[in-house]
Amino acid sequence: MKKRLCIGLISPSSILTSILDSIGLWYETVDFNKNLSEYILLIKDGDSSLENTKHTLISDFIENNGQLLEISNSPSFYSGSYKTSFKKVVLNKESNSVFDRISHLDIFSYCSFTSSSDILSGLIDFQKMSEINNLGFIGLDLGKLPIRGDYTRKRFLSPSNILPDELVNKVSYEVLEDIIELCIKELLIRQGLPFIKKWISPTKNPVFGFRIDSDYGTKESLKDIYSLLNKHSIKATWFLHVSAHKDWLDFFGKLNNQELALHGYNHGYSNSKEKIISNIAKGLSTLVDNEITPSGFCGPYGIWNKGLKDTLEKFEFEYTSEFTTGYDSVPFFIKGSQNLQIPIHPVCTGSLSRKRYSLEEIQHYFLRVYENKLKLYKPIIFYHHPLQIGLSVFDEIFKKTISDDLTNLTFEEYAAFWKERTFSNFSAYYDYDNKNLEIESDEPELYLYISNSQDSFDLLQSKDPILFKHLKGAFKYQTPSLPSLDKQQGLHHNRINLMKTSFIDWKNRHRL
Repeated sequence: MKKRLCIGLISPSSILTSILDSIGLWYETVDFNKNLSEYILLIKDGDSSLENTKHTLISDFIENNGQLLEISNSPSFYSGSYKTSFKKVVLNKESNSVFDRISHLDIFSYCSFTSSSDILSGLIDFQKMSEINNLGFIGLDLGKLPIRGDYTRKRFLSPSNILPDELVNKVSYEVLEDIIELCIKELLIRQGLPFIKKWISPTKNPVFGFRIDSDYGTKESLKDIYSLLNKHSIKATWFLHVSAHKDWLDFFGKLNNQELALHGYNHGYSNSKEKIISNIAKGLSTLVDNEITPSGFCGPYGIWNKGLKDTLEKFEFEYTSEFTTGYDSVPFFIKGSQNLQIPIHPVCTGSLSRKRYSLEEIQHYFLRVYENKLKLYKPIIFYHHPLQIGLSVFDEIFKKTISDDLTNLTFEEYAAFWKERTFSNFSAYYDYDNKNLEIESDEPELYLYISNSQDSFDLLQSKDPILFKHLKGAFKYQTPSLPSLDKQQGLHHNRINLMKTSFIDWKNRHRL
């Protein structure tokens, strides 16, 4: 007997489909005219009620050992008691082997918490509705989360007692993606079925990227960066502040094995669509006149707004990168935009030096971020400004990327891979009799992530025969240690100081 390994979505929100696309799952919207046993798992998100016929069909599916993940503040099928309240952050107060990798979720939204679970303070629960725990619950309404581009100033965990801060998207989407993926995987594992998704790198090794925002950099400071990159044969993406280098743009054209992208003619911020268009158009034409054709853009100060979104639709960039839309996660598309967002880790050496970190403390910070991401096989993308201290810190980081054999990509290369990944399709079937997987893909060279446990996985190409019972779990997760509860609570303590910092930042921001 063969089982179709497709996930069925019940009236999905655009946020859910965006998250599932980032994860890389095979899913489709449920056709209630077909037998629901065609799906290995159903996902219902949102608080909208279902007509009686559909509700009955789903209830029958669950009672017959079907799996359901309900993401809602007002669930239709989860029967546990819960309370709803507004939370800026949800802390992981109790250790749970499945969710140990998550310390906290920044959410700035209404959440529902059950008293029958301690997973992320009760935000997550699993309930036995038939022979097994086959109903998962996440107490969120995805459709009512702060939008991409809705940002605030946040602190970031650090080995130091003084936490750095940066202006970023309100929701930690990387963590939200992890939560949804872990819940889906947990439900499938309890059924004895494999969890399969598209891998996040063109090779078996995670992606490493490095970005330089050239803001006001001198030729000497930029030479220092290039020298370090060249020493380790690291490819980077240089976002050029054109007016600062307009008399010597030929310098950048001589850089070998580097990508050149646009940061604007002037390093300035505006809500005005006309001013943003003028700034980008002048930057582009100046670069083209100097035989530089950028395929990517990132907004000054990392700020995404409606004016920038509407403007970018008029240009043919392959990608953009603003951490007020998202940070630390895999690439994604914003609803209504054709531009791919490539997130980065938003803290730079300047963020740390303003907190009076020593060079040793700065290096310790970045090594900690690097190691924690590597333990979970996540992409690692840092950035740097030429006039800030701490370039020597990346000497050690670059050495590690080489010794760990990470896949060093420019943003242009990463965007090309991610688009190929996004628009590729695969289907999978599990043969209960032979314990093997049958996978079809229109991109057979791309790697698939296949797992039958929460702590390990295998990477295989769909062109290879896959015997499920012989999967070895060749890649093992090393869960980062959770910070203390006091440290977690300090992330959102005394927000008045964060507001003061944001005001000073806003006041000093150059306007177009």
